[in-house]
Amino acid sequence: MSAPKLESAGFGWLIANGTRYDYDLIITVDGEIVPRPKHLSKKYGGWHTVLGPEEMPSALVGNPKILVVARGHFGVLPIRTETRALLAQRGVQLELARVRDAMKRYDELTRQGKRVAAILHLTC
Repeated sequence: MSAPKLESAGFGWLIANGTRYDYDLIITVDGEIVPRPKHLSKKYGGWHTVLGPEEMPSALVGNPKILVVARGHFGVLPIRTETRALLAQRGVQLELARVRDAMKRYDELTRQGKRVAAILHLTC
């Protein structure tokens, strides 16, 4: 499977390869698009579901070297310290951006042939 074409996005949605997704996504190294398992991070509570280390097995399928994380349209998705530490321990470079910038960065990296995965938080 090849990297999906990320076409457009708005608050709470994204279109990839002509399909509209109305939920947060993970794109694996091989280009598979799967729902983000954010229910795994709800235990941390707070006003916003954070990006916890429990979600990383889904994102790290295929051993990416780079993980692009869209922190939402306003860039507010919290990322747990443990998540950052796990990625560093695995040698995965973490790149953070707002949704549209993350889409552009993902496309750029895949065109360069990099081993990249993405987590796309599509709301705030």
